[in-house]
Amino acid sequence: MMDWLTTWSLWHWLIFGFALLIGEVLTPGVFLMWWGFSALITALLQWLFPALPLSVFAIFYAVLACILSVIWWKYQNEKDRQAQSHSSLNQRDHALIGKFGTVQEISPSGIGRGIFGDTTWRIQGEQLAVADLIYVERVEGITLIVKKPNK
Repeated sequence: MMDWLTTWSLWHWLIFGFALLIGEVLTPGVFLMWWGFSALITALLQWLFPALPLSVFAIFYAVLACILSVIWWKYQNEKDRQAQSHSSLNQRDHALIGKFGTVQEISPSGIGRGIFGDTTWRIQGEQLAVADLIYVERVEGITLIVKKPNK
């Protein structure tokens, strides 16, 4: 049978856990969710083992919340890193790889400007002349490395 202190503490873990989960819904941040789940798991543990002292449950909660948060952070960080490496969002120059354009101006050194869609870019290539059709092979810094397509 649970005494009044254990019952009181159990209800506080439940209220705390649900308050954190509601806080997660209202302010997205993901960590509140894991802290809320930790509080609910702690309440379950206290219900299963009511004879343990409250300090054990507080330590269990703190350790579990940290473990779940770190696991989620590592998972999300890796997922974000993979998404960032495959994304061309905010990298218009990389989105141009394989696209066709025309040479607007070119110097004897092979550096000039090319027209791609409605904008011009710094280009570099070999044996280029004004009005040549070109395609982007790769990007080096702010320069598009271009070639003439094979006929």
